Amino acid sequence: MFKTAWFTAILSTVISLNVLADTAAPKYDAACVQNALETQSPDTSLQQLRDQCTLDQAALNQGKTALDARLLSEQKTKYDPFSLQPYRPNYLIIGSYNFAGTNERPFQQATLPQATHFEPYEVKFQISLKIPIADNLFGLGDHWYVAYTNRSFWQAYSHNISSPFRETNHEPEAWISFDNKMEIFGWRNRLIDVGISHQSNGRSDPLSRSWNRIYTRLIFAKGSSVFAIKPWIRIPESASSDDNPHISHYMGNVEFTFASKIEKHHFKIMVRNNFSETDNKGAMELGYSYPVHRNMKAYIQWFYGYGESLIDYNYRNNSVGIGVQFTSWL
Repeated sequence: MFKTAWFTAILSTVISLNVLADTAAPKYDAACVQNALETQSPDTSLQQLRDQCTLDQAALNQGKTALDARLLSEQKTKYDPFSLQPYRPNYLIIGSYNFAGTNERPFQQATLPQATHFEPYEVKFQISLKIPIADNLFGLGDHWYVAYTNRSFWQAYSHNISSPFRETNHEPEAWISFDNKMEIFGWRNRLIDVGISHQSNGRSDPLSRSWNRIYTRLIFAKGSSVFAIKPWIRIPESASSDDNPHISHYMGNVEFTFASKIEKHHFKIMVRNNFSETDNKGAMELGYSYPVHRNMKAYIQWFYGYGESLIDYNYRNNSVGIGVQFTSWL
């Protein structure tokens, strides 16, 4: 699926976006204030707006990155009781169309005849939050987090089968994040994360899907761009209890994510791959967003490959969706 040409094209896109981001990086002075006035909620105080822009400006003045500006903003609330922070992007796609057709095979095998009436268009949304729970326990610049991500696929327009949720994936995880200052080719390895993740769809057999992983995540930042490499190892399960055999073959064993903002334009590229020469599998996701009202952004997403959801881990999707995004990587 992903041959050398795919990676060459993706790498060229990443380099182009990074060059544009470096040359057009916002300065967060008057423009920062104007953007805040347009996007913040009505009860935001003048002092909060000042603090936000001052933090961003201070980070950039010190030669830091857009990722540093976000981390500085998070530090302001991390010690508040019950502090919740965005983790992965939060979005609502009101119309997602799958050109490959909806995967009905697992439901047919479960003798659910209504599955044959699934529509290729549906609603898709993601809710992702994290909670900081401790800081510097080891004295190594370590930060401790727990998080939860929900990704759902809703047949909202299938009224003939009562608009069911076709699939919902739950992913709780915990990790330790270490500050770092190492630079490679001008990219600063800002954070090194070590964590554990459980992902499941909360169903019983034969539709049950779940797996557990231990991962490392290296996050690099430069100007208004961020690049993350996330390799993982699946925690083995016995053959009798494994409800998604060969998931690592389809989902791959490493994920690459690049995100950048050029003024108000936000771009994201995600690539997963198993690096198999004989049976190459993986996935690619492209996203673009632009602010339209307060903290709401118009959002376009394209996904191609395996593992868009757990029920589709061995099914190749090709979906395009349009909706709104509320938080992003930067």
